[in-house]
Amino acid sequence: MPMRREKHKARLLSRIALTGIGLLALLGSQASALAKAPPPHRPNFLIIVADDLGYSDVGSFGSEIRTPNLDRLARSGVRLTNFHTYSACSPTRAALLTGASPHNAGFGTMAGDWTPQTEGKRGYEAILTYRVATVAEILGRAGYRTMLSGKWDMGGVRDPAYRPAARGFQQHFALIQGAGAHFDNTGVFPDIPTVNYVENGRDVSPPPDFFSSRTFTDKLIGYLRQGDRNKPFFAMLNFTAPHWPLQAPDEDLARQRGRYARGYEAIHAARLSRQRQIGLIAKSQVAAPFDPDWPSWQTLSPDLRLLEERRMEIYAAMVSDLDRQVGRVIATLKANGQLDNTVIIFMSDNGADGGNPLDFGGSDWYRWAEQERDLRLDQMGRRNSYVWYGPQWAHVSNTPFRLGKGFATEGGTRVPFIAAGPGINHRNRLNGAFTQVLDIVPTVLDYAGVPIPKGEFDGRPIERLEGTSLKPLLANPSLPALHPADTFFGWELWARRAGRQGDWKIVWQNPPWGPKERWALYNVAKDPAEQHDLSGSHPEIARAMIARWNDWARQQGVVPIAYFPSDWSNVRTHFNWRSTGGTPKAQQENNHK
Repeated sequence: MPMRREKHKARLLSRIALTGIGLLALLGSQASALAKAPPPHRPNFLIIVADDLGYSDVGSFGSEIRTPNLDRLARSGVRLTNFHTYSACSPTRAALLTGASPHNAGFGTMAGDWTPQTEGKRGYEAILTYRVATVAEILGRAGYRTMLSGKWDMGGVRDPAYRPAARGFQQHFALIQGAGAHFDNTGVFPDIPTVNYVENGRDVSPPPDFFSSRTFTDKLIGYLRQGDRNKPFFAMLNFTAPHWPLQAPDEDLARQRGRYARGYEAIHAARLSRQRQIGLIAKSQVAAPFDPDWPSWQTLSPDLRLLEERRMEIYAAMVSDLDRQVGRVIATLKANGQLDNTVIIFMSDNGADGGNPLDFGGSDWYRWAEQERDLRLDQMGRRNSYVWYGPQWAHVSNTPFRLGKGFATEGGTRVPFIAAGPGINHRNRLNGAFTQVLDIVPTVLDYAGVPIPKGEFDGRPIERLEGTSLKPLLANPSLPALHPADTFFGWELWARRAGRQGDWKIVWQNPPWGPKERWALYNVAKDPAEQHDLSGSHPEIARAMIARWNDWARQQGVVPIAYFPSDWSNVRTHFNWRSTGGTPKAQQENNHK
């Protein structure tokens, strides 16, 4: 980091030691330009982020899972049906916090996923660098109260200069890592036995009655009830549900028993039918098919059907509980007299995850799970269990799209999005214009009447914001487009790549997920399930799109890597592990004990 940034970091650390909380408020008098002539009755903001929630996992997007509070929010506002994130959590959250692209913010990769080519390179730090300013920093200078509860995942495990207190959140209760158990601070991998929680600048242990979604909500409600209600607030509620390990309270698990005995294909077909009825997709739209290399429901043994049924029950219980917590926050805002002046945004950070986390570590991690976690069927979803739900249920969650988290396909990057509140005057409306996570920070600043910093913030140079305010679209959901037709958008993570311009999209996926060593081309307006590669019939469009992606990659500082990891020979095992048996040996043996 240059000397100028080191000095800035030292100043921040000093403030943390002195105050613990509210450190950025000390600087408010130095930034009167940002707070100059604030508009009257500035709105509050509540951004709610689900973790690995699929496109069709909310009732208003086609799900059978009961989500009455989110559905009520959708009826009171606008659903953006073509909203995109990046293909994994950290890059999306960096863009959500800053309005800068992941590479510019420091998340061209995930922590621990460096290759020899990317390690130490600009854009691949896997921390939220000081090349960007967060929306909390900007709004804090403009007189907003800023608060966060839930997942952070932006760095700071060892260095407090990258924790929420240093990045503008005056009040916060945060999980520093990207995932943890939902009933305590147990880690999710053998090399991370416990995870870190911080509250208002201090390391803390979760409370004895901790359950992630409920506790995150409790904390945020407490912050909302505190402080000067005459000051506007910016709040983030970052759930870790329904990210694995899948765990939920017993009462929520009980409500889901038996709901998924019909299997993958029947639930997928029902969701697709509801999406057509709602108008989310055209009645003629074809959904991405199930991958034939994964077993269908009919081919599973009775024991495996029971296991698969239980996995999805736990996932659904987590989503249902998340919805209940959203309802509690909205009820608090109403009781506080703040609801009518609060812009609420709900979204997921990427598509649903069909992966098997144990495959990251091979046989050693399987042995760890068998020795350290309770894998019995009747304990699945409870404290110390270790459950994920696999590729077939993830395909259901991502209905009608292809693949999911980790892929630059629509299934990996197209997520449910709901917005409601002041200035969003159209009720229960759908809009299918292409929008993306980079648009959120410009939207918030636009509604708040706060200017976008241009090239500098707090005495340091910062990257430009790359998105466009959604305010015109939310005020008039009949608008056919937000971005100009010639605007190009790029994705790159783990060597998987995509580019979008207008209705056209190019995708580069490593085999067996894509054609070997070449790009595929899709017209996603006609084929959002990405089933018909048109690169052969429209080579001139493909060449032009590839050239634009290459230009974008150079501008972003993308480091070219052929594959990640270097050997993709076992790539299918990460997503297809269950097709050869479904569970670790110990779990199979203990299924009916």
